[in-house]
Amino acid sequence: MAEQKEFVMFYQCIEKNELLERINNKSNFVLVDTVGNYGGNKYRIKGATTIPYPEVIDRRNELISYDEIIIYCKHKKCVASKKRAIGLMLLNIPNVKVYEGGIDEWVALGLPVEEV
Repeated sequence: MAEQKEFVMFYQCIEKNELLERINNKSNFVLVDTVGNYGGNKYRIKGATTIPYPEVIDRRNELISYDEIIIYCKHKKCVASKKRAIGLMLLNIPNVKVYEGGIDEWVALGLPVEEV
């Protein structure tokens, strides 16, 4: 019988205030929206780049020129952004973070959005 081992990896999170600060300071970061119009979603955070969840890893070369990569999905329970962040980290891409609140939190707080 095959033996099972646990593999644990941690990712960094960023809060909405930190994200707003980076946006306002025009920091050298890329904000990756993995939601797009999935599930009827109509918005993304203003200035975000939509890269569908399955394409993030394949398009990593577009992301590595930035000082920081921040990924978000729909809401805190959504795992798409977390899986993609870990995938990028496993490829030795540094400075990857997750905005866990996602587009749902951002919209609920009335923060700047644009249509997808």
